[in-house]
Amino acid sequence: MTLHLFRNDSFTMTGYRKVQHQVPVDDLMFLKPEKLGRYYHKVPTYIKELAGKYPKVISDYFLTTYRINTDLRDVQVHEALLTSPQCRYMTGIGNIGFSMDRPLLAELLESYYGGSTPPAQDEPPVSASENRMRMRLGIDISKICARILMGGAPLGHIDTTVSTYEDIHWGYCVEFVFFSPATGIESSVHLYLDAQVVDELTRRHTETQPSTPTEHTGHRIAQLPVHLNCVLARAQLPLSSVLALKVDDILMVRLLERCEVHIKQQKLFHGAISEDDGALFLTSLDSVKCQ
Repeated sequence: MTLHLFRNDSFTMTGYRKVQHQVPVDDLMFLKPEKLGRYYHKVPTYIKELAGKYPKVISDYFLTTYRINTDLRDVQVHEALLTSPQCRYMTGIGNIGFSMDRPLLAELLESYYGGSTPPAQDEPPVSASENRMRMRLGIDISKICARILMGGAPLGHIDTTVSTYEDIHWGYCVEFVFFSPATGIESSVHLYLDAQVVDELTRRHTETQPSTPTEHTGHRIAQLPVHLNCVLARAQLPLSSVLALKVDDILMVRLLERCEVHIKQQKLFHGAISEDDGALFLTSLDSVKCQ
């Protein structure tokens, strides 16, 4: 990554009034102080990967609740926000905003209230039913997306009494692009995440996910190290012969046909020793209790 740093003030030491560069303005990366030193650049990829694992979750919600068919065509994560969210919710992890394109919202309204005609292409005034439907959809979709992004953790209580005049710093906007086979129109659902929610996503991306008590216990038991001792040969000598042994002495012993496998000095298995490419392998383990 190449950072192009420039200033507009004059340089009295060198005589140059500005730095000349051939980089288009759209290609410049503008650094934000609140994002320095954190893994914010990985959040868009993190969101896209999680959304790609569950591509049918929101579509299934539309189908089971409102009886309409939709296909998720694309998931985009925007940092530069062009519009403000239509709905705002205060949650335990931060503020979440929600918006939905009117063609998709109109189709949901028609299906929910028993209509069969496709939504009109003009822009009628926003009705109270449309506002109520948008608020309800925002709460449900926010809960669904929170479970995906937060590893199954519930979103908890949602407060819808957030003032539209409150200045909220939105970190990212997640756009879900849906295609409706009934209308042939692509519409988007926008989910806005404030800085506190983005901090939570960053923490979950960089830290190890805590496991549930059941998974934790089973995982720990399965990962316990077990030291196996394999007895290849055994010899019986008088104590005087043992005391007379010196370094580099050679004992004549015969390998056991069925070697013994011990764990903590307790014989648990019998096995056979085989050789392959100069390495010894323990095979054909039989439990001592089965014999």
